[in-house]
Amino acid sequence: MKKILVLIALLVPLCVTADEVVTLDGLTEPQWVDFAPPAFADVEEPKGLGKLNETASYWYQRRVDFENGIKECRAIESNDDKLSCYQQLKVKQYQENSDYNAKIEAQERARMGPQEMFDRTDTMLPIGNYLNNFTRFQPNELR
Repeated sequence: MKKILVLIALLVPLCVTADEVVTLDGLTEPQWVDFAPPAFADVEEPKGLGKLNETASYWYQRRVDFENGIKECRAIESNDDKLSCYQQLKVKQYQENSDYNAKIEAQERARMGPQEMFDRTDTMLPIGNYLNNFTRFQPNELR
């Protein structure tokens, strides 16, 4: 009997602290943390010099749009329409994430320059390794 009471005493605080998640016919309401990077899950409105941070501004605007979409979906009375609204919101967020990732990858490729500059099969590679090993030694260390 004591074991059961101890078990209940341990489980009750865990159940009470769980966030409320709205469930409709097995489908849960989308959460912002499912779509945002962990660094921007709790992003606040940038102020002062923080307005210069384009990434934080982007994710803040996305969060505002997401929360407005959730409010619109909650206002719908019919469960079928509400589920459809949540699905459309999820699809929109996933599409925006893939567009954002493609934009970041394009910026990285543009920053790195032409790929042939970084080709590891270059004929100068053995000479470069020889020079790197040769310059390790100081002139007074050569024997």
